Amino acid sequence: MAKTRGASLIYVSMPVYWKGCQMNNLKHSVLALVLVCACSNASAGVLYFEDFESYAAGTSLHEINGWEGWYGSAGAAAPVTDEVAFSGAKSIEIVGSADAVQVLDITEGKWVLTAMQYIPSGTQGVSRFHMQNTYRNGAIGRSTQWSFSLSDGVIGEDYDVSASASIIYDAWIELKLIIDVDNDSVEQYYNGELFSARAWAFSGTSQIQSIDLFGNGASSIYYDDIKIQDYLSSLVTAHTPSPESDMIDVPRDVVLQWEPGLYDHTSNVYFGTDFDAVSNATEQASLQVLLSQGQTEASFDPDGLLEFSETYYWRVDEVNIAPDKTVYQGEVWSFVTEPYSIRLPIDPSKATASSSIAINIPEMTINGSGLEGHTHSANGQDMWLSSPSDLSPWLMYEFSQTQKLHQMLIWNSNSSSEGFVGWGIKDVNIEYSIDGTQWTGLSEPNQIARAPGLPTYSEPQVVDFGLALARYVRINILSNWGGLLPQYGVSEVQFFGIPVYARTPIPASGSVEVAPNSVVSWRAGREVGQHTIYVSTDPNEVAEDLAPSVTSNTNGLDLTSLDLQLEETYYWRVDEVNDAEVPSVWAGSVWNLSTAKALIVDDFENYSNLSPYRPFQAWLDGVGYSADDYFATPYGGNGTGAGVGHDIWSPSSPNFDGQIMEKAITRTGSRQSLPFYYDNTGSIVSQIDRKWSMPQDWSAHGIQVLVLYFYGAEANTGQLYVKINDTRILYDGDASNLAELKWTPWAIDLGSLAVSSVNTLSIGVEGAGAKGLLLIDDIGLYKTTPVTP
Repeated sequence: MAKTRGASLIYVSMPVYWKGCQMNNLKHSVLALVLVCACSNASAGVLYFEDFESYAAGTSLHEINGWEGWYGSAGAAAPVTDEVAFSGAKSIEIVGSADAVQVLDITEGKWVLTAMQYIPSGTQGVSRFHMQNTYRNGAIGRSTQWSFSLSDGVIGEDYDVSASASIIYDAWIELKLIIDVDNDSVEQYYNGELFSARAWAFSGTSQIQSIDLFGNGASSIYYDDIKIQDYLSSLVTAHTPSPESDMIDVPRDVVLQWEPGLYDHTSNVYFGTDFDAVSNATEQASLQVLLSQGQTEASFDPDGLLEFSETYYWRVDEVNIAPDKTVYQGEVWSFVTEPYSIRLPIDPSKATASSSIAINIPEMTINGSGLEGHTHSANGQDMWLSSPSDLSPWLMYEFSQTQKLHQMLIWNSNSSSEGFVGWGIKDVNIEYSIDGTQWTGLSEPNQIARAPGLPTYSEPQVVDFGLALARYVRINILSNWGGLLPQYGVSEVQFFGIPVYARTPIPASGSVEVAPNSVVSWRAGREVGQHTIYVSTDPNEVAEDLAPSVTSNTNGLDLTSLDLQLEETYYWRVDEVNDAEVPSVWAGSVWNLSTAKALIVDDFENYSNLSPYRPFQAWLDGVGYSADDYFATPYGGNGTGAGVGHDIWSPSSPNFDGQIMEKAITRTGSRQSLPFYYDNTGSIVSQIDRKWSMPQDWSAHGIQVLVLYFYGAEANTGQLYVKINDTRILYDGDASNLAELKWTPWAIDLGSLAVSSVNTLSIGVEGAGAKGLLLIDDIGLYKTTPVTP
């Protein structure tokens, strides 16, 4: 049985091979047509790609390039928009009654469909992403129907009730489907996480005939960069670039990285600021952008620091080893480097003035009111205006920390009456201070340009601070442009500074359920030499430099070294240190995170019918598994009477052609559980084994308890046990629990066990003649035994 289990799911027409296989051992088994597609151009194996850049904003996509409203209805067509975009400047907006269909005709092969989706926060309704296997002549064959409940963030799948995920708002997220038309299967991913795996055709036949973006009466959501690529070519070309394509604000010292193709190969890296050169260059015609040829590493470090605010393009070609030397040309990726200085936020309460009237308070100068891009309105309500009795007017701004100031942008008073009243400030004295007591004045400018009083005002005055250190900036106003009425106005003020502080922590400050053995990171300050990280459960200790600290030469820290405890809130701060600079330390903000209640050993959520995610390929049983594209060597079983997963291959099985994992009986919040069949006939034990190549430490982070949940069946018999490495622990609960149709927790005290280096966890049932089925779910490590309702 070990030689045939799962054989019906092996994809023999388009095999996948791990690196290390020689190309000449497999090239004759690959479809020639696929190889032609994969090698012919930069969009290797791409059947369809839509980035919406070729349409004017506002275009209704009906009967254009394969797009139409649902079943030919022009009223259901969706518009192209320039409101948001993943790449370029445009995307498709799915709102209200929109039901946009891209008509396809794919009848064979294995394909990868990806689409970038953007869902703004605050949206309402249920928007949907559908695909049909039949969309012709009034016939509809259903394949996948995702639902996005915009108000509560729940993602569901109509044809897989166990599938669930949570919406990530205000970010471009990848939807990915791996569709095997030949073998009628689909894997569905949301943001890189497996969401569902099942048969492709829920009704109809196994083919692909349409993508359907359905508004369903909901608020606007957006899609961009929809691509269908041959599965094999998606594996043999370089993919998953870092930084992601079209990313902005990328550090100038970035190291480019990617996931390589699966064949033995070397890589050619093309890099430069000219898209056409990077796109068209070859080994024979390098066009001065072939910067690395024949390298073996999946990374490339450009020489020196890149330019500020520059767009760079790069491409990685995978070149098979000799004698084949086939070139798999990669996509052209791009990114934009960080600006020289960044916008500095100011708390609204820290914008003050000598006086103001009505709604024209100083906060109006920093809240963006009336500002669209760089253009300010002529609406007087969008500006600050002093009191007529104020004879010594000033505006003052306070940052939360001392900053290294680069520039200040000032939009002067721009009301529609500015041309004849002249409230805009004219002669000024601009000062800055670190402590609010000692002030230094700027020599220039001493006059601010007059605004036109028109809604087209888009040229703010730039004030250069020469990288002065300041926490306070004060504009002392000496005169206005009218010269008659003693009132003074300003529309908007923005500050820009060098990013010297640590910022953008990952995970974000306030995050919960953080694993205490995870890695935290942050965006480094520009002048940093090394990082000092303070961590404590006391925020005051962190703020006052009294907490324990560690140093790092990188902008990341493995929390494992700190032995953080489960179920605790920790505060942390990163100081950027460079003894060669003044000041030598930029003390960061205090962030916080809360550690998880448990460390997951296995929650069984990521297993499916498809290799290499089949549960018996991780939890080894007595049946074993056959060789396939991912496992070159078959496994003959562990010699016990155990079987992992439902039998979906035998026609006599009640689960024939169904799911290996149990979908109907799961713990609350879980999508699936692990079926563990045991049969001690002719034996005295059934056992399944989970092995780790890297030992796990179950003695750290305050861990005291291992908990697993099991669900019985009425005829079950035998003695349940677990083995941690070579230590066997018998179930100490009532033996009848094995026959109970409910989830029973088993808490195992680890206090007296040697668990600092765990390589193997086994679950077994002993007892001659014992036979039955247990469902296993949610194995975790806890500080204390959890209370189970």
